[in-house]
Amino acid sequence: MAQRTMFNAKCTSCGKECTVPFKPTAGKPVYCRECFSKHREKSAETTDRAVSVSVGKEGWARRRDNAVARKSEEDVGAFRRFMYAP
Repeated sequence: MAQRTMFNAKCTSCGKECTVPFKPTAGKPVYCRECFSKHREKSAETTDRAVSVSVGKEGWARRRDNAVARKSEEDVGAFRRFMYAP
């Protein structure tokens, strides 16, 4: 099994020195093991809330229903214009 290359870094959150399995990129956060698990938990909570909000209809279904409703309103308007034409 190949040895994984580790890189030294400084945790963005707590400032502690740590090693990570990727080359840190400037401008992107790097977390130590403890801060990473806290950050992951916080991220999961946010994702859970977002998922629970969108549990209703999917976006495509809402768009389809809105289009059908608009078409129905147009049809009703055309029918009324036809029926009540002078």
